[in-house]
Parts: sequence; C-alpha cells; structure tokens
Amino acid sequence: MKKLLFTALIGIACLQVNAQEKIDAKKMEEVIAKPQTQLLDVRTAGEYAGGHIPNSVNVDWKEKEKFEESIKNLDKDQPVYVYCLGGGRSKQAAEFLTEKGFKVYDYSGGMMDWRSAEKPEIKPNNAKEAKGLSTEDFDKIINSSELVLVNFSAVWCAPCQELKPTIDKIEKEQAGKVKVVRIDADQNKNLMKVLNVRGIPQLILYKNAEQAWNKTGVATEAEILAQVKKAKK
Repeated sequence: MKKLLFTALIGIACLQVNAQEKIDAKKMEEVIAKPQTQLLDVRTAGEYAGGHIPNSVNVDWKEKEKFEESIKNLDKDQPVYVYCLGGGRSKQAAEFLTEKGFKVYDYSGGMMDWRSAEKPEIKPNNAKEAKGLSTEDFDKIINSSELVLVNFSAVWCAPCQELKPTIDKIEKEQAGKVKVVRIDADQNKNLMKVLNVRGIPQLILYKNAEQAWNKTGVATEAEILAQVKKAKK
C-alpha cells in the first residue's frame, strides 16, 4: 500500500513539473509560426503597445479579475505560452495557469531577451521609442565618480520595489563613497540591449568605469555594501 501511495505521489509530482516549462527565443520563433497559437503577453497595455511579439494577445497579469475572465476563453487541450518583460510576471502567470489545469510554456527571458536577440517585434506606426540614455550619456555617468552603483528597475516590477528602500538607504548613508544611479528599464530599452541586461532589478557596480560586480534580482544591504567595500580596496 505504501509503495502504491509513494508511486502515486511521484506521478503527481512529475505531472506538476511537466505542466510548466521554460522556453527560449528560438523555441518562441517556432511557436509564433504556428496558426492559432495561445500566446499571452502578460505586461500592461502600455508596454504591449510599445512593442510585442507577433501573434501575441495582451492579458495584463496585474489586473487579476480581467486576467481570470480572459483565460476562460483559452483551450485547455492546447498549450499556453506566456511572456512579460523579464520573467517575473510570466512566472507568476504560468504558475497560476498551471494550477488551473493548463499546459504552460514560460518564455522567461521575455521582451528583454527577444530584443537582445533582435527578433521581430510588432509596433504601431505612430509608436514613439523612448529616447532614454545614450551609450555616451551612460559612459559619462560611470566616469563621474570612482564608484557608481547602477540600478535598472521599473515601477511595475515587484522585486524592484522591494529593493528600492535598500537603494534609497545606501544612497543616503553612503553619499560620498558610492554614487547611486537609477535607470528606468521601460525608458532605456536600447541601453539595456547594449549592456546585455536581461532581467530586473539589475545592479551593476562600476569602479573607475569598469564593471566590478553585478547581480540580477533583489540584493540585501549587507551584500551590496560588501561589494562596495571590496571595490574600494
């Protein structure tokens, strides 16, 4: 009996693992080439309007009621593909869809990876690309002080907002020791592509304009200050 129960539990675990998979840009190209693909862009309407993967449909993950209503129209017999900007929201949406019984593929690299790979993107004819910082502007910034801590983030990004108080505190308490620079991911797509930033929040510490440390994701105050101390040696 115990053996049968153990086997059943293993089987359920395997089904849960197999119900959700990550894919890359190459696989996504194959996906959009197929007719009637269930491809969801779970970013905001504004982000979607600024450029999206061909054949995708915008269903904002942050608007939960509308999201739940929209997925009622999906076919559970067919796979569902999801993406966002850098993987945070698509991961949450994929987990939710999996719980609802869908077979889900998460393009975790999202639009950052898609743009970095220079894949086709749909934009309205009147879409205006955010100018953002040029590489020359950025070079001036990282040359403006011995130590510069660059933080790529976005207002809709939950981990970015979690990190914000830490960055604010470091900027205030470490003034004169390290210069903190915040860069909006949505307004600086080209710069992120040049720097190969594929996820946010992204922290990059520069010493004399040379990269000394970087991390994608939330970092603790102690972790960041340890890197600042190390770079000052």
